[in-house]
Amino acid sequence: MSLREHLRAVAEAEPAPALPSDLYTRARGRARRRRLAAAALVAVAATGAGLTALAGTPVTPEPAAPELSDLVGAGVGGAFGWLLLAVLLAVLAVLWRDLPGGSLARRLVAVAAAGALLVLAAPPGVALWGEPRGRVGLPDRLATSQSWWLASEARVSPPGPVALVFGGPAVRGELEEGRVVLLAADGDRYRVLDVFSDPLERAPQSDEQPIGGTWPVLSPDGRLLTAGYGMFDLVTGRQAGDVAAPPAGWSGDGKRVALPVYDPMDSHQTGWEVWDLPSGRMLRAIPYEHSLSGGTVALSPDGSRIAVEQGHNVVVYPTEGGGAAVTWPREGWRLGDSTAWSPDGRRLAMVRRGACVGCAPTSRPTEVRIVDVDTWTTAGGGSFAPLPPDVALRVQGWRTPQQLVVQVGGAVEVFTLGVATPSRLLTLPPGVTEIEIATSRLADPLRPAEPPTYGPPNLFLWLVVGTCGVPLLALAALVWWLLRQARRWQGDGENADQGGASGGDQDGFAEQAPDEDQS
Repeated sequence: MSLREHLRAVAEAEPAPALPSDLYTRARGRARRRRLAAAALVAVAATGAGLTALAGTPVTPEPAAPELSDLVGAGVGGAFGWLLLAVLLAVLAVLWRDLPGGSLARRLVAVAAAGALLVLAAPPGVALWGEPRGRVGLPDRLATSQSWWLASEARVSPPGPVALVFGGPAVRGELEEGRVVLLAADGDRYRVLDVFSDPLERAPQSDEQPIGGTWPVLSPDGRLLTAGYGMFDLVTGRQAGDVAAPPAGWSGDGKRVALPVYDPMDSHQTGWEVWDLPSGRMLRAIPYEHSLSGGTVALSPDGSRIAVEQGHNVVVYPTEGGGAAVTWPREGWRLGDSTAWSPDGRRLAMVRRGACVGCAPTSRPTEVRIVDVDTWTTAGGGSFAPLPPDVALRVQGWRTPQQLVVQVGGAVEVFTLGVATPSRLLTLPPGVTEIEIATSRLADPLRPAEPPTYGPPNLFLWLVVGTCGVPLLALAALVWWLLRQARRWQGDGENADQGGASGGDQDGFAEQAPDEDQS
């Protein structure tokens, strides 16, 4: 009998394998579970993409319903994130059981689970998506950081319309002279913007020309940010256009702006122009009357009037129709920055700064008062107690027709008509010296601040990961390869030993084979 016939006889003598009665049922169930798992993975991915796409949606002034806010606005580590994580882990558990037994596939699944854990439940500062949203209102405190190296750049990860922007030594590193920090209007999402020069910085001025209004950095809705030589759209992160001079004042709805006009020969300012943005029309040109002119300008909330400092006077012009202007003496007072008009257009905030940045010390106090535009007298309850002479003073705008919001040194104060001393709205973190709040957010309620998030890892963090993580990963791969090679060499040696020990038996079988044939 030949070897082939012998093996065939042995195989035919063995009993037929018994197939389980539910073999096909289990196969169909396995296929069904795989389809459900794939559908669940697609649903999780689509949900994550939807949350990412929400980054560009405009902020509505109405706060979200508490239930919805608690579900989707809690952000990283919140209820919605943990729910998605639970679904994803359950799907991975199903796939772990049904995957064909290759260890590589199971390792890839484990890596995917770890990645999902980092994405959905990462600690603040490394969130990729799911940042807090729907928290409309000004936070009762700002996040503190000495370097802000965790925060993403606004042009890479735009925060959407912002509630405020702030700067100072605490937010600038060694090479970021123009760095400012942005806080989103609907959550504790922080971003940074790095430009050549700090847009919030004030240049020293003389006693004759103390610090007046600085150019507004934010548009009233907090969407446009003027910095450097450009204006940035914080919803898209793109530059909205080059500006020879940033707007010096906005109307309350953001449709009209006041722009400075310069002499092209010597870059000396010669006056102002009021423009209507929707129609692209210039409404009024206001030339300076004499060389002493210059200073702050403020547009009324409805854009129908503009107040301009002309030498020792404040002149109120109608923006349309060429009507007559009304002139009032300043008497040492200055317009309270570009946000001096009250929401009803009846009052103006006036300030008298006792000192200027870089000037010699003085004992002259800093003062704030509210005047009636029609009579140019102090409005009822519009006189307040003097402030220290060496504090920075910046009018932020009006919270209500009776409440004026002002930065006084390291705090944001609320001056209320009829109350001599202001009340504290916000205390600035150490090292933060300048702040500007979007005027449309001033009336928002004060809310408790939540753990901050800083967006996806920025370029610096990726460089750190690349510099430190890649060599470590390469070292781990080398160690794994060496261990695998060592096990392979050890297995080859054991097989060689077993082959040598069994070689004599094989030879004996070969020698006995002819005898069996003969028999």
